Amino acid sequence: MNEVSVKESLQKVQHVFRFWKAIEALTPQSIDKENARDIDNPAYMVTFDGLLPWTDTEHVRKPVPSGKVWRYSAQCGIYNISVVADQLEEKLGAHDDVAESRNTGKSRLFDVSFSNKGIPQATSFMLSMPAWAASQVLNHDQGVKALKTPVSPDLTGLPALSDTLPMMDSGFPEFDQLTLHIMQWIDAEAVRLQRDELAADVAWIKTLGELVLEKTGFPYEAMEQHAICLVKCATVRISQNSHEVNLSVESTKTNSASSRTEGKGKEKTKSAVPDDLINSFYIHEMEALEGHWKKKNVGRGFFDYMTSVSRENRQVTDVRTGEGLDAAFDRLRPTQPPVGTWPSLYPLAFSQQLAVNELWRKNAETPGIFAVNGPPGTGKTTLLRDVVAAVVTARAGKLIEHKNRVFLNKGTFTCDKKTIPFFPLHDSIAGTSIIVASANNGAVENISLELPGIDAVPEWVPKQSDYFSELASHLMGKPAWGLLAAKLGNKENRENFLNTFWWKKPDERNQKPTVPPETFSPARGEGLHYHLNLLKPTQGARKPAMSWSEAVIRYQKATVIEDEARQELVRYSELEEQINNQEQALIQCGESRASINAALSEQNGIYLALSSDVAGQEEAGTRLHRELAEADKRVHQHEANKPGILMAIFSLGKIPREWWGRYQRLTDEMDSLRTTLAEHIKALTSSQALRDEAHSQTEALKSELALSVSRETAIREKVARDISELAEARTMMGDAWPDRNATDEQRELSAPWLSKRWRDTRERMFLAALDVHRAFIESHPVEMSANLNLVSDWLNGKEIPDKQAALALDSLSLVVPVISTTFASVPRMFKKIGKEAIGWLLIDEAGQALPQQAAGAVWRAKRTVVVGDPKQLEPVSGIPSSVEGALAQSYDIPASWWPGKISAQVLADQTMELGTWLPDVEKGQVWVGCPLRVHRRCDDPMFSISNNIAYGGLMVHGKKQSTSCLPDSGWLDVKGKSCEGNWIAEEGTAVEKLLLTLKEQYGIAPDDVFLISPFKDCAMKLRKLASRTGFRSNRTGTVHTTQGKEAAVVVLVLGGNIQKNGAKSWAASKPNLLNVAVSRARQRLYVIGERSLWEKHAYFSSLSRELGPLQEKMHKNAVTEP
Repeated sequence: MNEVSVKESLQKVQHVFRFWKAIEALTPQSIDKENARDIDNPAYMVTFDGLLPWTDTEHVRKPVPSGKVWRYSAQCGIYNISVVADQLEEKLGAHDDVAESRNTGKSRLFDVSFSNKGIPQATSFMLSMPAWAASQVLNHDQGVKALKTPVSPDLTGLPALSDTLPMMDSGFPEFDQLTLHIMQWIDAEAVRLQRDELAADVAWIKTLGELVLEKTGFPYEAMEQHAICLVKCATVRISQNSHEVNLSVESTKTNSASSRTEGKGKEKTKSAVPDDLINSFYIHEMEALEGHWKKKNVGRGFFDYMTSVSRENRQVTDVRTGEGLDAAFDRLRPTQPPVGTWPSLYPLAFSQQLAVNELWRKNAETPGIFAVNGPPGTGKTTLLRDVVAAVVTARAGKLIEHKNRVFLNKGTFTCDKKTIPFFPLHDSIAGTSIIVASANNGAVENISLELPGIDAVPEWVPKQSDYFSELASHLMGKPAWGLLAAKLGNKENRENFLNTFWWKKPDERNQKPTVPPETFSPARGEGLHYHLNLLKPTQGARKPAMSWSEAVIRYQKATVIEDEARQELVRYSELEEQINNQEQALIQCGESRASINAALSEQNGIYLALSSDVAGQEEAGTRLHRELAEADKRVHQHEANKPGILMAIFSLGKIPREWWGRYQRLTDEMDSLRTTLAEHIKALTSSQALRDEAHSQTEALKSELALSVSRETAIREKVARDISELAEARTMMGDAWPDRNATDEQRELSAPWLSKRWRDTRERMFLAALDVHRAFIESHPVEMSANLNLVSDWLNGKEIPDKQAALALDSLSLVVPVISTTFASVPRMFKKIGKEAIGWLLIDEAGQALPQQAAGAVWRAKRTVVVGDPKQLEPVSGIPSSVEGALAQSYDIPASWWPGKISAQVLADQTMELGTWLPDVEKGQVWVGCPLRVHRRCDDPMFSISNNIAYGGLMVHGKKQSTSCLPDSGWLDVKGKSCEGNWIAEEGTAVEKLLLTLKEQYGIAPDDVFLISPFKDCAMKLRKLASRTGFRSNRTGTVHTTQGKEAAVVVLVLGGNIQKNGAKSWAASKPNLLNVAVSRARQRLYVIGERSLWEKHAYFSSLSRELGPLQEKMHKNAVTEP
C-alpha cells in the first residue's frame, strides 16, 4: 500500500467512528411482546380507548404476594420502524448495494414507569434517542451532520429544571436537555395527580406523547394508530420508608448512557422482566475514539483492530497446510509455553497450546491484538484460564524482582474535600490487569463463576493452595478454590462486590469484645478491609497466612524445578535435529574421507615420481663427481709430466706445445664437468625440495585422514548415544512426543511436549505465584489498604484523576486477577481508564459483539485476546439495513465496516497472520484467527452436523460416545394444522408428550434438558409448557439465549408460520443458528417440526439426513420405575 492510500485509509477510519456513532444513535429498540396471560409478569398492549392496568379491575384483582405491590413500566408512543427507515433512506439516499427489504417491527418514543397507584415516576422517564436522532436528521437540511451539531430543543412551555433531577450525559447535550425538561414536566404532573388523588390514564399518556412528538419533531405519520403503549407489570417489595414504591433510577430504568444516583432501597424484581434498554451506551465512546484517532493517541492493538480490513496483500499462514504445520510444530517447542499453567487433569490439546504459545510469543512483552477462533465445545474457557495463569505467574516474578520497590512513595489527592492517600506501583506491575469483557452477560457470568469455582481445578489443588478461597466462596455464593475472578460492570454488581470483598465486617455491636481469630475469616463476616487492618503493624493482631520470605523461597524453588524439567525437554526436542545434523555430518565425513584418500593417492604418486627423479639425479651427480675426480686426476698427472726446458730445447718447442695443448684440453674438460656438476647440484636441490614438499603434503593428508576417521568415529558414537536417548525419551514421553506423521485427528488430539512431569512443575509455578500475591498483599497492609480504598472510590464512580483510576484497576487486579464486565458497562466503569491502561483484555464470545461495542475496551488495552466464532450467533444490529446503507453512503464507508455485516471477531481475525480459512455462504471463504479444533462436548450426530454445516470439517471429535438409555437423537415429524405466529399447537402437544415420556419412562432430570426454538414467541410458549410439565423455565428460550451453555438433552422446537416461508428462510439463511442449536446437546438432540417443510432449506437438509424418525425410537430401552 503506497503512502497516499495509507493516508486515505487512516482518514477513512476517522469517518468510521462518526458512522458508528450515527448507527448507535439511530438504532431503534423494539417494543416487547404483549403477554397479557402471564400470571406473574403480564404485559398489556393498551389501545387509545383501552384501560391502563392500574385502572383495569381485571388486572387489579390479581393476587399479589404479601409485602409486594405492582410496578409498571410503560413503553409509549409506539411507531412503525419501517416508516422512519423509509424516510431516512429517502433523506440520505439509498445505497446501491442494499437490496430492498421490508423493515418491520415497532419501537417507541419514550419509556416511563408508574407506581402501584398509577403515579408517573419522573426520574424513570427516558426519551428514545433513536427517535430524537431520526427527527434531527429528517428535519434539518444538513442530514447526518445534524448528529454532529444538533439543533437546540424547543423548551417553550416546559418547566425550568430543579436541582433534584439526576445528572445526564448521553453524549448529546441537546438530547439530555430535552429529556430533563420533560422529566421535570412529568414531576410536576406527578405532584398534581397525587394532590388531586388521580392516576394517570390513557389521556394523560396521550398528552405526554403529543408533547414528545411536538418537542422532537418526530414524523406523526410513523405513529401507530391503534395502540398507545405497552405496559409491563412486575411485583416489587414495598419500600420500608414509604407506602409508595421507591423507584430508584437504575432499578426502574433504562438510560443506558445516563449517569444517575441510585436509591438505597432497591426493588427486587423478577428476572423475567428485565429493565429496558432504550438508548445507546456508546455515543461518548465513539466521539472520544474519533478524537484519539485524530491525535494519533492509539496503541498498537487498537490500530490493528481498526485498520486490518483495509490492508492489502496481507501474508497469512494457514495452519492446515504443510507450511502451517511446520510453523505450528516449531511454535510448540518446549521453549515456547509460558512458565505458569492452570492446574488440570488433562493437558491442552495441540491447537489450544499453539494458540497460547503464539499469543504469549507475540504479546507477552509487546502490545497488540490476537484472535482465536473457537467453535463450540473446543475449550475457549480452558484457553483463557491458561492465559490468566501465565500473566499471574509472570507478575509474581516481577513482585519478587522488585521486592520493596513495588510501591513507590506515598501520594495524595483531594476528592469530595477529602485527602485520599495512595501508593503508586512500579512500572513493571502497573498495566498487568486482566479484564474479561463480552457483549453477552451470560458469557461474562460464566467466566466469573468458572475460574474461581471448585470444579475449575483438580481435587488436590484446594488442599494445597488457599488464595482467599473462603472470601471467594462468599462472593460467589458457592464453593471456590481461589479468588481468581469477580463479576463487576454494572453498578449493582460493583456494589455487591465491594460490600462483601472490602467493606464487610463482623457485627460486634451486641457481642462481648473478643479477640479476632488469628486467620482471615470471611465466614464470620470479615471483608479484606477488616483483615488488612488487623495485619497493620499498629494492630499486630494477625500475621500473614504465609510470610513473604517463605512465598519467595517456594516460588524460586518452583522456578528451578520447572526450568530443569523444561531444559530436559528442550534437550529432547533438539535430539532429532541433532541426529539429523550428525547424520549429515557423517555423510560429509565420508565425502571428506574419500576426497582426502583421492588427494592422498594423487599426492603419493607425485611424491614417488619426485623421489624417483631425485634418485636418478643423485646417481647422475655421483657419476659427475666421479668423472670430475678422474678429470682432476688426469690434470694432476699431466701436470706431473710437464716437460722441462731441455725437452723444449731439444724438441724445438714441439713437446711443450703438445703438452700445453693437452693440458688445455684436460682443464677445459674439468671446468666443463665442474659447471655441469654445479648445475646438476642446483637442479638436485630443487628436486629434493619438491620431493620433501610432496612428502610433507602426503604426511599432512595422512594426518587429515586419521583425524577424519577419528571424527567420524566420534560422530557415530554420538549418534548411537543420541538415538538411544531419543528412544528412551520417546518411551518416557509417550503420547506427549510430537508426531509429524500423525493423521489430522491424531495430531489435534495430541499434546506435544506437555509431559505430566513438566505440566506438574508449571502448575505448581502458578500456585506458587498465587502464594506470592497473597503474601505480598498481607505483608503490605498499609499500602494495600490505601489503594483498595481507592478501588472502592473508583468502583463507586467518584471523580478521581485518571492516573489514580488506573492505579485502582492495577491494585484490584493484584488481589483479584480477573475482572469481568459487559461492554455496555465499559464506558462508565472504565471512563477514567486511558489508552493501554488495561494489561490484558480477554474478549469472550466476540462473534456476538458489534465492532463498535468492543472498540473502547480495545483502545484501553495494551494487549487484546479475542476469542469467538463467526459461525455461531452473530451480533444483533437493530438498525434497518436500508438505514445502515444510507448512513454508510453519507459517510463513504465500505461494507467491511458495517455493524450489520461484521463483528468484533471478524475485525480481530483480519489482524492475524496465523489462522485458517472457513467456508462462508456469502464470500466463499473467510479467514479466522488461530483455530481451536478439538470438540469435546457433543456426541454424534450433533458433532457431525455442526462440523459439516459450519466448519467444513475443521473440528476433530475428541469425545467418546456417551452410553445412555435415552432414545437416540431423532426428528419427531409433526404436521401443523394452524399456528399462532410461529407457534404451532401440534408441536406443543408433541413436546409435552416427549417431555413426560423422558421424565416418566427414562427418569431424566429437568436440569438436563434445554427447550429451545429459533423464535421468541415459541420460546415464550415453551416456558409455560416447561413449568406445567415440571421442567425448568430458566432452561428454556430462544437459540440466542443458549450460546455458551449446554445440556445433556436439547429439544429443538422448530415452529415457523405454516402459511409463510419467511421465518424458515431467515432461520436457514446461514448455518449459524442451527450450528448453535445442535451444539448445545451433549448426548441427545430431539427436533420437533414438520420435516418436509424444513428439510427443503439449506443446513436443515443436512440435519434431516443425520436424524432418523424419533417416533420409532421413543419406547426402546425405556426404564420402568420400581
